[in-house]
Amino acid sequence: MDYHAAECCFGTLFIWRKFFDTYWAVVHGSLIIKVTSGGKSFILPPFGGVNEDLPIVIESLREYFGHKPFELHGVYESTIERFRRYLPAITEYTEDRDNWDYVYLRDNLASLSGRKLHSKKNHYNAFIKEHPDFVYEPITPANAEECIAFGRAWDDNRALTDPTILSEESAIEEGLRNLEALQIRGGLIRLDGQVKAFTFGERVSEHTAVVHIEKADPEIRGLFTAINKEFVSRAWTDVTYINREEDMGKPGMRKAKESYHPEFMIKKYNTIIS
Repeated sequence: MDYHAAECCFGTLFIWRKFFDTYWAVVHGSLIIKVTSGGKSFILPPFGGVNEDLPIVIESLREYFGHKPFELHGVYESTIERFRRYLPAITEYTEDRDNWDYVYLRDNLASLSGRKLHSKKNHYNAFIKEHPDFVYEPITPANAEECIAFGRAWDDNRALTDPTILSEESAIEEGLRNLEALQIRGGLIRLDGQVKAFTFGERVSEHTAVVHIEKADPEIRGLFTAINKEFVSRAWTDVTYINREEDMGKPGMRKAKESYHPEFMIKKYNTIIS
């Protein structure tokens, strides 16, 4: 099965590990990942192992939590099918719409062709007309610190209205200071020599790449569209799908992600183990 999701690829787990206080263990052959968000810890569904061992894996987790109820988050529809067969006692799953991933056809994002993306193409064309001398560069260790500085300033400004954005600063640093080790691909746009936008992501499977971070000067018309298009068209010629992650329930982000018309959504559910 071609993996399309974002939260369980290695780069995601690594760059966000400090913010989510991530821990892992191998239990009866299954990889178990525990994360904490908003002061509440939860477990991601077990990876690997033998399906028939799932009951004893869950029992070990019950012991870890002192036989008190605990939550599994990020349960995919395919995982529900697996659980229904091997963990039939789990019967209730709650949609976690705020964390559904948006997955797009790479060619659509790279070309912005077609009626549905006409307004995006207009924004891109406006940017090109106003800034014909813009420069696109792949992110390398030589220019990564410029992107980190730009991202820090961007987050500090946005934090005046959304304090949660500050959590990104560590993730940006971890990603861009470990480009080669994490096999991260990134791109930036310069105007008059200054970084005004950057983005980066990683390949998660044969056909899919995930975009982890995207920043652009909001005062420059079409720049968000431009960095998205330029990055996808130049850095990801070898994939079919681009996962642009979740909207976290933020109305502005949801509107922006929906406006690119995803090919499909990766639905996720939560469940409580008692």
